[in-house]
Amino acid sequence: MAVSAFEHGRPEIDLEIRNKLSLYAIRLDTKQFDLLDEIFTSDVVANYGLPGTAGIYHGLTAVKDFLKSNLPPNYVTQHAITTIVIDFSNVSTPISTAYVTANYFGQGDLTGQAVTVYGAYRDQWTDDGGRWKLKNRTTSYVPGALIGNPALLPPIVG
Repeated sequence: MAVSAFEHGRPEIDLEIRNKLSLYAIRLDTKQFDLLDEIFTSDVVANYGLPGTAGIYHGLTAVKDFLKSNLPPNYVTQHAITTIVIDFSNVSTPISTAYVTANYFGQGDLTGQAVTVYGAYRDQWTDDGGRWKLKNRTTSYVPGALIGNPALLPPIVG
């Protein structure tokens, strides 16, 4: 069973991590990739596990480059990160598990169409100079849960 931040008397850490997860979704949808250093450590390891890609990105620059190339400016998206559980069994490296829903909306001739991808993030967090940041990410996808027009997804780069 997960140990909560409240049991450690540190509810502010729980709140900061939840806010960082929400901020991540907003940064993606507003294409503010240069601000992802608010969320990730400089030595982050992120496994996005997308089919057809290497999937694992080492370092903040590699993660930013991957996200920029797969969420170009002409793509309209809305990411929702929900159902968050944070395990503070080790208070110095809490682990969060959160569901993610990524919606891509058609533009031009594809207006009115959408595609939704469902998955989860399992993240390890660390105190980085007084701020909690994401150090390791593993992404999983719900098998068969790609709903809508897959032609709206960007060609996978990376």
